[in-house]
Amino acid sequence: MRTASAASAASAISTASTHGSISRRAALSVLAAAAVGVPAAAMGRSNAAASSAPWSAAADPVACAGLPTTLPAPGSLPVISELPDPFTNWDGTRLAGSAEWSCRRAQISELAQYYEYGHLPPAPTSVTGTRSGTSLTVSVQANGRSASFTATVRLPSGSGPFPALILLNGLAASPTSRGYAEVSINPNSIAADSTSKTGAFWTLYNGADVDTGVLMAWAWGVHRTLDAIEAAVPEIDSTKVGVSGYSRYGKAALVAGAFDERIALTVPGSGGTAGMGNYRFFFTNGSNDETLNDILGAAYWFTPRFSQFRNQANRLPFDQHEVAALVAPRLLLTTNGTEGSDIRTNPQGTGLSHRGAKMVYQYLGVADHIGISYRPGGHQIDIADYNAIMDFADKYLMGKAVSRTFDNVPYPAPTPAQIPWTVPGDNSTPPPTTDPPAGPCSGTYRVVNQWSGGFQGEVTVRAGDSALNGWTVRWELAGGQTLTQIWGGVSTVSGSTVTVRNASYNGAIPAGGTTTFGFLATSTGTITVPDLACASS
Repeated sequence: MRTASAASAASAISTASTHGSISRRAALSVLAAAAVGVPAAAMGRSNAAASSAPWSAAADPVACAGLPTTLPAPGSLPVISELPDPFTNWDGTRLAGSAEWSCRRAQISELAQYYEYGHLPPAPTSVTGTRSGTSLTVSVQANGRSASFTATVRLPSGSGPFPALILLNGLAASPTSRGYAEVSINPNSIAADSTSKTGAFWTLYNGADVDTGVLMAWAWGVHRTLDAIEAAVPEIDSTKVGVSGYSRYGKAALVAGAFDERIALTVPGSGGTAGMGNYRFFFTNGSNDETLNDILGAAYWFTPRFSQFRNQANRLPFDQHEVAALVAPRLLLTTNGTEGSDIRTNPQGTGLSHRGAKMVYQYLGVADHIGISYRPGGHQIDIADYNAIMDFADKYLMGKAVSRTFDNVPYPAPTPAQIPWTVPGDNSTPPPTTDPPAGPCSGTYRVVNQWSGGFQGEVTVRAGDSALNGWTVRWELAGGQTLTQIWGGVSTVSGSTVTVRNASYNGAIPAGGTTTFGFLATSTGTITVPDLACASS
C-alpha cells in the first residue's frame, strides 16, 4: 500500500479478482478450479493482511463437484418449501467437515449472483484514491472507460490507524465519537435508484456484458471505496473496515459484505426482503408483507432473471440465510425494529434467516461472530441500532469487554417445516429437555444488563402440553422500580402490578415452544428476580 498525507494524496492500485470482483465466467472457473484444490486466494479472498484476523476466511477448499456449466431456468428448478439446506451441495452430497465450506460457499455465491443480484463485473483495471480535506475521490478505470464518485472521510481524534465503517446511509450518531473512522458514500452517485442506468457504475458498464442489478452495483461501490481506502487513507486500518446500511441500503450492505472477504463487519439494518428477510416465510397473514412479488416493483435492483421467480419464490435454490452465510466466518450483525412500519421488513422472518445463518457459523466454530439486535419501534434510523452496532464493533474490532449479548430473537424457535436440517457432524450431547409447565404456560425472568439507575430484562414464555393462541404474564415490581419500555408484548401497569400480553405476532406458541419479550426499567434498589404468573388468553 502506498501511503499519503492526511491532507491530500493520490494513489493507484491495480485490482484483480482478489479485490472481490469476479465475472460469471470467472466464478464458474473458480468452481471448476476448486475441484482440483486451487488455493483459497483464487476464490476471492481479498486481502492477505486480513487473513490473520479472527473473523477472516476459514479453511482452504477441498475437492468437490461444481455447478453445471448451464444452470436451469427458474421454472425448471425444484420446489423447496423449507429454507434450503446450506450444507447440501448442488449434486445432493452433504458436507462432512468445515474444510468443505469454501467449495459450498462458492456454489452459493454463484447461485445468488446468477438468480438474484446479478454478477460483479470483471475486476477494474485500476482504482485511484485522491484526498482533499475530508473528500476522497474514488476513480475507477475499467472496460476501457473511466468514472469516479466521492466519499467523505471523517476521522476520530488520535493518530490511528482506526477501524472504520463505510456508511451507505447515516447512523443516528457518528462512529467517530466511539473511536471509529466514518466513510460515507452516496449510493445514487454509484448507481441511480431507478432504471436510468446512470452513475459511476453504469458509466463503466452500461452496454457491456453484465447482468448486474442496482443492489450489486451499490455493493461494487463499497468495494471500490475500500480499494481507495487501502491505497490512500493510511489512518484507517483496512483489515478492520465494516459496512453499514439501512432499509434498501441494508440490503446493499449485506450484498457488499457477502461478496468481498476484505470486509470485516457487515451490518444490514431493517433490510427485509433481499436483505436478511427470507422469501419463504412471512408472519403477518399477508396484510403487510414485502414478498418477492412486491419487491419486483423495483426489479432493476436485481438481475433480469430474478423476475422469473414471480409467484414461485419457493423455486429459489437458496434463500437469504445462505446469502448471510457467505459472510461467515467474518462478523455479521443484523438490526431490526419489531413494530409499526418495520413489520413490513419481516422481523420474524429476519430472525429465521439469522438462525439459519448462525448454524453455518456454528459449523465453522465461530457462532459468536454473528449477532442480531431487535428494538421496539418502526422503520427508522434509531439510536438503539447505533449503540448495538458500536458495541458489537467494540467487542470484536477493538477487543473491548462488552456486557450485552447479541443473540436475543423474540420469536418462536424454527419449526421442522422451516428448518428441517441440522449442522453436519454435530455429535454433541443434546441439551436436557425442559419439562413443560404444569399449567398452560410459564415465564422465566432474567436480567440482561444493568447500570446505575436501571436495567434491561427479558422474559421467556413457554407453552405447556397444549399450544397457546395468546398469553399473559404478570409480576410485581420491586420498590423503586418503574417500567419504561417494552418490546415483544403489550404492557399495562396498575400500582406495582405489571401485566404483559402477547404482541400481534407472537401469541401463537406450539406445545412446549417458547417466545420472549424484553423491557427496560428504572431501579433505585437491589434488582431481584420476581415470581411470574403466566396464563393463556
